[in-house]
Amino acid sequence: MKDDFKKKLDAYEKGELSEAEKEKVEQELEKLEKYYEFIDEKEDKDRIVNPMNDEKQIKILRRSKWKARFQTAIMVISILFFVTILSTILTAVYYSWGKPDRVDTFRNIIDYTLTVTNPYGYYAGTSTNTKPFFSMEASRDLKKRVGDETLVVGEMKVNFLFSLMGFPMEDFYGRMKQEQPGFILPGAESEMADWNQLEQLSEGTVVSAYVSFSELLSTNDVFQLFNGRNLDIIWFAVYTGQEDESRYAGTIFEPIGFPDYPIWHDNDMILDSREEEKGLFGSKVVSESHYSPVYEEADYELLHTQFMKTLAFLSKYESKANKLTFEPLNIDNRIQYLKEHGIEHYGAVITGPTKEILKLQEEPMISDLEVDEVSFWNWEWDRSEEE
Repeated sequence: MKDDFKKKLDAYEKGELSEAEKEKVEQELEKLEKYYEFIDEKEDKDRIVNPMNDEKQIKILRRSKWKARFQTAIMVISILFFVTILSTILTAVYYSWGKPDRVDTFRNIIDYTLTVTNPYGYYAGTSTNTKPFFSMEASRDLKKRVGDETLVVGEMKVNFLFSLMGFPMEDFYGRMKQEQPGFILPGAESEMADWNQLEQLSEGTVVSAYVSFSELLSTNDVFQLFNGRNLDIIWFAVYTGQEDESRYAGTIFEPIGFPDYPIWHDNDMILDSREEEKGLFGSKVVSESHYSPVYEEADYELLHTQFMKTLAFLSKYESKANKLTFEPLNIDNRIQYLKEHGIEHYGAVITGPTKEILKLQEEPMISDLEVDEVSFWNWEWDRSEEE
């Protein structure tokens, strides 16, 4: 507002203006009043319109936020997918590296450990499955032999992270004896013999049983002890000098031994055929087939050689083998004892017709017998008729 108009307003209030000047000022004031009314009306309209604009802005912002979240989620999923694919490839490379590769080595550790610590460990093999993020799962069936039938009684899984091995997880199907049978060392007393149980079983059954000897026997002596009988030897329990330290006072529940068949290793296999095919990018795909050496029954020297070879292999991975058995195996001490004293047995696991095994009660070299599993008749042929 200009200064001369302010002076006129001041003179208008004091009544100092002429009629003509007064009328002119009143006209100007009337214009100002209409102008302010117009401004007020416009502001009122803006107050009505602006909330609508605010709602649109809120919707736009909300839509933008969800769009940003969706794009972020897609990006995260894409990154995870890429990382998973990359880690899967790197995991496969890691476990297949070397000769023999880590997969074969870890699989052999599991198989060989169970073969020398579980009388039925030879009847199953380990399969492996690599997973993303440098992990691998090894699994195998847990089996038992009763007569001429091999039963699946459970499953074992072992997880690996890089080369770190976890403890085994075992899941049993309930098709097995609740109490773990054991061996009795020569000279130790036992009140757990199951001869009476065998007498109560019918002739149409077969059993697997742990038999203990009254003295330490050589492998050849064990073969001769059961020669001509209608039964099979499943496993030989080996005395390694550690058994006297058993916390069960002469009863062995964690034996070491070997099956009635050689424990073959990869480098024992004989090459039968080899084929090479062209692969991608000029690579070669090699396929080979092998077969195991010839084994003549009761060749105890070959059984000993492969058993000692297996212990030597496990001694390099004893920390992993200990996890599989949940206790220290002291493999080096056992190897040293066997080299100095030779291989002798305090017991064996056998299977056959119930009444045939019951006859062992009259054998002076058999001091104890514990039944493991019983099954209906599945015995296919008479072993006593073999030459």
